[in-house]
Amino acid sequence: MADPREVVLQQLKTGQMLMEKLTADLTDAEYFVPAVGGTNHVGWILGHLGQTEDWMIYMMTGAPRNVSEDHQKLFGGASECIADAAVYPSRKTLDEMFRDNRARAREALQNFDISHWDDPAPEGDLPKEFFPNLGSIWGMMGAHQFWHIGQITTCRKAMNKKRVLG
Repeated sequence: MADPREVVLQQLKTGQMLMEKLTADLTDAEYFVPAVGGTNHVGWILGHLGQTEDWMIYMMTGAPRNVSEDHQKLFGGASECIADAAVYPSRKTLDEMFRDNRARAREALQNFDISHWDDPAPEGDLPKEFFPNLGSIWGMMGAHQFWHIGQITTCRKAMNKKRVLG
């Protein structure tokens, strides 16, 4: 049987490749164009993914957070995307937050002791029905980005950008 860490690592690698392909031809201004009013734009999505991975690394390993408290509030799970680009950090900062935390997530997962995969999830913010054990948290980290790829493709369509996938 394959090591489940390898499956999640592949998801993280593939997801990053797709995110980079989907954002490569966007201008800085286009990062902050939602498909329609009230939906997420690319800038929020990348900030949200970076912030979420930083939070999960902290929760799973105890490593210090590297996303500022302001950015935690701006991109956390309870946050809402704001249409005003001036509220957000620059595209460069968002790209770095995503890539840096992705690299940290991959390293943390590679160093995770597989014998703890089925250990109960920490008490707190996570609903037990979705996250009964530590492995389910790692699994969500691998899958989470794919929840948002459709949003990015919709933003691209609204901007009349060329299709990148299929």
